[in-house]
Amino acid sequence: MVNGRGASPLRQVLREIRSADSVSLDEVARNVGVSRGEVDAMVDYWVRRGQLTVEEIGRGCPGGGCGSCPSGNGDAPGCGSPTTGGPVLLAITIPTRRGPEAG
Repeated sequence: MVNGRGASPLRQVLREIRSADSVSLDEVARNVGVSRGEVDAMVDYWVRRGQLTVEEIGRGCPGGGCGSCPSGNGDAPGCGSPTTGGPVLLAITIPTRRGPEAG
């Protein structure tokens, strides 16, 4: 389905990510008008096509704690917890293309 902007949601997701210095996937979902799950699937598609790359840049909570970690247990923040499981911070980037002159 093509929306009023003239581009499919799939292409809009790619455009949103490419045009922003930093954007959350929740923001992309709101801007495009699709669910977060759909954005995740579309990002996966663009990764498979080589248009985006995804790299894990952090896992779990910082050792020093932040006092407001959403991975907490009950009223206790999850900060300082082991880095297995919990939130994972990902960087989604546009791969650099090497031109023919780069050899």
